[in-house]
Amino acid sequence: MYYSSIGSLALLIHFIINYDVLKKSSLSSTIPAHRAYKHFLQGVMWYYITDVIWEPLYALKLKHLVFIETEIYFVVMVLSVAFWMQYVITYLNDKDRFSIIMKCIGLTFLFSQLVVLALNFFRPIAFWFDKDVIYHTGLGRELNLIFQTLMFLIISIRMLFVTIKAKGNIKHRHRAIGLFGLLMAIFVILQIFYPFMPFYSMGYLLGTCLLHTFVLEDEKESNLKELEKLLYVEKLQEAEIGSARQMAFSDPLTGVKNKRAYMEDTESIEHRIENGHLKDFGIVVFDVNGLKNINDTKGHDEGDLYIKSACSIICKQFKHSPVYRIGGDEFVAFLDGEDYANREQLVEEFNRTVEKNQVEGAVVIACGFAEFIPKQDKNYLKMFERADKQMYEKKCNLKKR
Repeated sequence: MYYSSIGSLALLIHFIINYDVLKKSSLSSTIPAHRAYKHFLQGVMWYYITDVIWEPLYALKLKHLVFIETEIYFVVMVLSVAFWMQYVITYLNDKDRFSIIMKCIGLTFLFSQLVVLALNFFRPIAFWFDKDVIYHTGLGRELNLIFQTLMFLIISIRMLFVTIKAKGNIKHRHRAIGLFGLLMAIFVILQIFYPFMPFYSMGYLLGTCLLHTFVLEDEKESNLKELEKLLYVEKLQEAEIGSARQMAFSDPLTGVKNKRAYMEDTESIEHRIENGHLKDFGIVVFDVNGLKNINDTKGHDEGDLYIKSACSIICKQFKHSPVYRIGGDEFVAFLDGEDYANREQLVEEFNRTVEKNQVEGAVVIACGFAEFIPKQDKNYLKMFERADKQMYEKKCNLKKR
């Protein structure tokens, strides 16, 4: 069982090193070169299987079964060579005269050998078994292997010749394919002279390992570069989306968040309240005093400067909090984290700054603060109403002064 043991070992190694291609979908079936490579490896796998089955049937002298199995063996061999030719042409993606000629030669080889094997049922021109079930080879079988040898040699010489001038990935691809063709040519010649030795399986075993080492690693490098390119493009797209989102959710006059952003974030606050996840949170509601008077007496340009000055004061005081402009002269700040921890101090300092501004004739802003009370505030509106009421009272006090 020496012959079958070599084939079994080759089949096992073949399946292990090419598992990701044969079983998984890591190589996209939409890429022609990947699809052609997978078909070739599948053809080699079926060749190993037929090669392994042949010896037990031959040893048992099951003449009819071994004859049919030998026919299948040669059909699978021819198909694997055809898949190899298709892979070479597709993988290199060359549209030159050599590729066209090799494609025509490959198709001629495929159909001619299928015809020979079909005729072999009626007249033993490829192989036969005598009455003692002894295997004999014919001219058809020799021509088959000779033709394969010539094809492998031609491809090998062509590929190795290209590597002289090629660089980078192209050089690696051509060299791997050239060495595979050279190996197969050598082992096919040995198979011609020693039909009872599994030289063909040995050639495929060494050749596919070589391809896996050179071509597949090269393919992974190419895929990695493509992935890096896609990630770079995705990063640019995310930056563009982020920029567009920032524009859509920013107030064009002050640069803080606008009412659209405020409405979206309040929905998030509502969800946190419903789920019981909101803790240590407060809001400050602001209203700029005297804006209408400035617009009426000095114009809207001065009014815009007044709003920007007011916003600057708010952002400077509550620098760790998101600030929203929710109306012409209305702002809201969400206090969280560090600003919430210092909320009382920050609000007091802000009110002192406003009172000083009022004396000096600068920007005056009324504010009201409210913090979240878990058992009392069933929604965001309850908290906002308390802050807004406090702001209105402060606004009235400032006007009285």
